[in-house]
Amino acid sequence: KNQLPFRYSDEASNWGRVNGAAAYALKARALLYRASKLNNPDGNTAYWANAAQAAADFITQNNKQSSPYRLYNTGNPENDYYECFTTNPVYNNEIILARSVWNTNQVEKVFLPVGFTGSFSGNGRTNPTQNLVDAYEMSNGKRIDENGSTYDAANPYKDRDPRLAQTIFYQGMMWGRADKEERRAIDVRYNSDADKGVDYTSAMGGTYTGYYLKKFVNNISCKEPATYPHAWMIFRYGEILLNAAEAYNEAEGPAKAYSYINEVRARAGMPAYADMSQSELRERIRNERRIELAFEDHRFWDVRRWKIADTTQRELYGVKIEKQADGTFNFYKNLYETRNWRDCMYLYPIPQSELYKNCLLYTSPSPRDTERSR
Repeated sequence: KNQLPFRYSDEASNWGRVNGAAAYALKARALLYRASKLNNPDGNTAYWANAAQAAADFITQNNKQSSPYRLYNTGNPENDYYECFTTNPVYNNEIILARSVWNTNQVEKVFLPVGFTGSFSGNGRTNPTQNLVDAYEMSNGKRIDENGSTYDAANPYKDRDPRLAQTIFYQGMMWGRADKEERRAIDVRYNSDADKGVDYTSAMGGTYTGYYLKKFVNNISCKEPATYPHAWMIFRYGEILLNAAEAYNEAEGPAKAYSYINEVRARAGMPAYADMSQSELRERIRNERRIELAFEDHRFWDVRRWKIADTTQRELYGVKIEKQADGTFNFYKNLYETRNWRDCMYLYPIPQSELYKNCLLYTSPSPRDTERSR
């Protein structure tokens, strides 16, 4: 990892090329996975200590740089998280490694609510679940089901973690280009087929859950669509901080973990964590990863390495929204899919294509085996 420059001085022309920082980040993630319950069933804290040290090594090396990686933060918690994923990635100091810059509007087309149409129309292909929406805390740091949370079921998106509005399109959110006379409120209500919101469904599909994904979507004009630079993140600095928080909490307890997770929360304008037991902070760190890293290809692996998929992946919920005669809305939690889970799904077989590459792993089937398979 020290054979490569930690960060290229000319990042624009070297974008997408592996650097030393990516090697440090890969080691930190790999050791975190190694220490997790799936691969460390006995809970050996030495593995967690190794993972914590790997994340700390990244941060130490990063702090030596004249231009270190850091959270994208302009001091505006109502928009900084969103901008991290929509600003020109080449100028984003949070990205450690990403795929090559992709100048396109296909990202906007795939995710945009279906009611936004013109010469360019949204397909609304990704529908976040109510399960995820419920995971966002209130702005005071309380869970929505916690005493003192001030959660209002009749106004469920009010006073929530600012990252909710920066990640997910929901009922009543204002969106669209005002300069093109396209700005309006998202409308996914459904009273009947004859009385439904413009964003509920279309010939191209619609939302199964009452939500659409906003996180990577630039505020595009459907009348005069432009293209925007996109780059799918492989490693970013926010993950390093959360890796350090989790590993230190498991290895030593909360004391060292707080500073790392609270740095992530501060960017989002959320209250700092303090005075928690190890188990309490463990649950908060896991939820923070769910929120902060949403739709970045982490949750799938996290619930497996923690071995909690059997309890978190069975019932998927959405929201049904009905407009009342007085103009108010009722929000109903709606079970839309139940999935089966077997513990064997925590592990996956080695792909056949990989077996073919190594003769020590692969043996040609015998004629008898071939006959049996017919």
